[in-house]
Amino acid sequence: MGELRLPGSFDETLATLVQGLSAGRVLRVVNFHATPSWRRDEYRRQFETYARLFAPITPRNFGTAFDGTWAEARPGLMPVLFEGFRDNVDVMVPVLEEFGFAGWFFVPSAFPAVGAQVQRSFAAAHMLHLPKRDEYPGERVVMTWDEARDLAGRGHGFACHSRSHFDLQPDTPDHVLWDEIHTAATEMRAGLEQAVEIFCWLHGAEAGVNPRADAMLTEAGFRYLFSNFKVQRLA
Repeated sequence: MGELRLPGSFDETLATLVQGLSAGRVLRVVNFHATPSWRRDEYRRQFETYARLFAPITPRNFGTAFDGTWAEARPGLMPVLFEGFRDNVDVMVPVLEEFGFAGWFFVPSAFPAVGAQVQRSFAAAHMLHLPKRDEYPGERVVMTWDEARDLAGRGHGFACHSRSHFDLQPDTPDHVLWDEIHTAATEMRAGLEQAVEIFCWLHGAEAGVNPRADAMLTEAGFRYLFSNFKVQRLA
């Protein structure tokens, strides 16, 4: 786990969180990374329960979940699947669709284009943690852009998880920021054939940690930044 980076003190962050929670500004998110098949029954039980309690947050209604105009009787739930692993498509998507939920795939934009023969070494070098039990020996472990476009066409959502699964620092140089933000936005747009409005850094840095990065995110067309404690509007 990386170091928690905040733009202010922990007490200031805590006070902001308490204020938001007290006002009812809550976005319910459940996070997943790899979703191996041996946990399929567990996922089904989990989402069977969620379906009784929550309504799906989708790309169509995300804005209302964010700005407080949510109209559903039940609160919304946003299942987030990080990294773009193949088992998200093979295992989790059928479960999500069975129970009426949209998945939100937070993908490092360079990962789907990495050749199958080096995907595991790329993952190891970039803190993309695969299950210890390899269910695809000799095959790819990442979703393809064709699969991603199909998922988007079926109502699932996508976010850019930087380009290389990058851990933002206050002093990250501009040329690295450009690659992790602008190049990533271009790759996501080319791969999905549509723009992506949500961005998330590895380890969840929020706006204010690096103001140059914040400005560049806005320039690249991102509207929302997901962090450890907040969803922040960028533009």
